[in-house]
Amino acid sequence: MPHLLFICTGNVCRSPFAERYARLAGERCGLAGWDFSSAGAGALVGASMDKDMAHELTLLGGDPIGFRARALDREIITSADLIIAMETFHRGYVLDDHPGLVRRTFTLGQLARIARDHPQEEHGPELLAAIGAFRHRARDEDDIPDPYRRGPEIAHEVAGSIAGLLDELVPRLG
Repeated sequence: MPHLLFICTGNVCRSPFAERYARLAGERCGLAGWDFSSAGAGALVGASMDKDMAHELTLLGGDPIGFRARALDREIITSADLIIAMETFHRGYVLDDHPGLVRRTFTLGQLARIARDHPQEEHGPELLAAIGAFRHRARDEDDIPDPYRRGPEIAHEVAGSIAGLLDELVPRLG
């Protein structure tokens, strides 16, 4: 089963939201066979999802119950078939120690931007191979801002950005 790993800093806001929302988006579009998970470069290990992001997830039909933050480590990184970071910093964090994963490590905004350059008919392994073979550089404007402790309005904006990008990407994974 292919494994998609989302990465952020504390693993309590962006990456758990993305993990749970991607799972929901996959169910909605009939995507089968993908495993979604998340971890943090500076994880608040054992913490539940941030309350504002959990609220946003719930409003969109997702379920934050039972989520617990975990630290990013070598085993988690190398088990992933596709790694999606929330910021260029997180992408660099992975690639500094694992440069061989460059063809499968992207920021969320970068991956969405590249996927838009490929025909809508390209899906699954074909799309991922094409993206891995040639990709635009990650840009700071591709970063998803951290909503941690910034209030419900910022959480709403960030959740909307992540959900919008995943609504584009998840159906194309299968």
